[in-house]
Amino acid sequence: MKNLFKAIFSQDDKPETRRLTHPRELTTGDIIKFQYLPQNELSNKQFEISNINTYDFEDRKLTEFVLRGDTPEMIYLTVDETGDEAFLSVSRKISRADVEQLFDLDEFAELFDSEDHTQLNRQNEPEHLKSWTTAHYQQEIYAEVGYFHKGDFRASGVPEDEDAGDEFEYYLAIDSTRTFVIEAEVYDGGETDVIVTIRRPITDIEEMWPGSPPIAN
Repeated sequence: MKNLFKAIFSQDDKPETRRLTHPRELTTGDIIKFQYLPQNELSNKQFEISNINTYDFEDRKLTEFVLRGDTPEMIYLTVDETGDEAFLSVSRKISRADVEQLFDLDEFAELFDSEDHTQLNRQNEPEHLKSWTTAHYQQEIYAEVGYFHKGDFRASGVPEDEDAGDEFEYYLAIDSTRTFVIEAEVYDGGETDVIVTIRRPITDIEEMWPGSPPIAN
């Protein structure tokens, strides 16, 4: 009888298994799997959330999930939510050599020199960026000030110290279908990250598995 009661209470005391119902709930150690996609680096691939960063703008805060898979490319994921709309932004940083192949450099430089909604026209598509870019882009954001923070600040506000975060200017150009995006982040001293991004529906993440310990009651 004693053993029976012990078994019953042991079952009642078992911690609740953590469940993932939306990509916004992801945390370090969790695993995601994409469905079939045109981008070979993503299609039917699994990734672990290896790190989490935060982008802080005046009107929004974005959580960036750093994805680690079986490919050498670093993949970055954000969940963008505006009103009732939600979508995935999946990104890769590209090199100067990639930019030179994709665009005329004089035309690309206009992103940083003019607020007049610069148009970008792709010249070539490198094989390793196949399905990550498109033919034409229109600039929408010019020199927006943002701050990059290492770490996850969803449960708290980002630090407000004067030296907290790395300040940068943000530039964005997007295609007419609002699917393909070129982004640039210009940091102090001129260091610049250029990013190719695709916007995809939430349902492109086919499965999610929690990697963190169960939630204690």
